[in-house]
Amino acid sequence: MTFIQKYGFILLIIFLCTAFTLVGVMKEVKSASTSFVEVTITEGDTLWGLAKDYSSDEHSEKWIAKVMEMNGMQSTMIKSGEILKLPKVDSAIPDPMMTELAGD
Repeated sequence: MTFIQKYGFILLIIFLCTAFTLVGVMKEVKSASTSFVEVTITEGDTLWGLAKDYSSDEHSEKWIAKVMEMNGMQSTMIKSGEILKLPKVDSAIPDPMMTELAGD
């Protein structure tokens, strides 16, 4: 009991820091899992071609697995006219205004 009385304030700070960290991580995981772009498949599109265009630096096979999971797909076959959800890629410069300001 004397340990809690002696170090109670420090334990409270550690507990609060841990709680806020967990809340922040859970919020980030939730927002990352819900950010996507919808694309309508056209004739000649493949998942590998879409991976080349939309996956940025992520490995194609990992990106394709993520797309398949997001869309509940059992195979990599896609059809023309189908709408697929693709993971959204955050650009390095999200606002074109930033490049204009940097050039001044």
